[in-house]
Amino acid sequence: MRVEKLRDLIARLHARPRRRLTLLVGVDGPVGAGKTAFTRALVALDPGLDVIQMDDFGLPAADRVPPGDPEAVDRVGAELDWRRLRSSVLLPLSRDQPARYQRYDPATDAMAEWRMVPVGGIAIVEGRYACMKALTTFYDFRIWMDSPRPWLPVEEAYLASQDPAAAAHLRVDGSGAVAHDPAREYVRVR
Repeated sequence: MRVEKLRDLIARLHARPRRRLTLLVGVDGPVGAGKTAFTRALVALDPGLDVIQMDDFGLPAADRVPPGDPEAVDRVGAELDWRRLRSSVLLPLSRDQPARYQRYDPATDAMAEWRMVPVGGIAIVEGRYACMKALTTFYDFRIWMDSPRPWLPVEEAYLASQDPAAAAHLRVDGSGAVAHDPAREYVRVR
């Protein structure tokens, strides 16, 4: 493990060869790994980054498989509408078209405001299951946040069935065990 600068990562992303006008980045990892803090630190250094939260694609309670149901463990991202993410955001951006989606609000368990994601620049999809196999072909760069915390059974099933950590271009340590300034640095695992 080694400490690296977030600015250097941003520069690498900007310099990365593109298949299309928008560079798509996925940031995935278990609950509590630091995905949101990591992404916010990137945006603080480069406000031009567009961030799409996986939580914005939550399913309303009536459409979710109950957490204790064995089917919930077998279905990766059972609480998310990843198909809507794919059709509303990833497909349009991959075709050099602007994306438009309606955000899910967990506080009201209803759809909220509409968001636009312009073509060009870098768009980061951040959250648990962002790098599931059904979505990975859209990403130009995938980041996995490691965490020493106990994982939920659905996360263990996800890692066992899809192994997003192995498919990541970058693995980041989210444990906080190595001293660094999270506003400017991250700890690279590989």
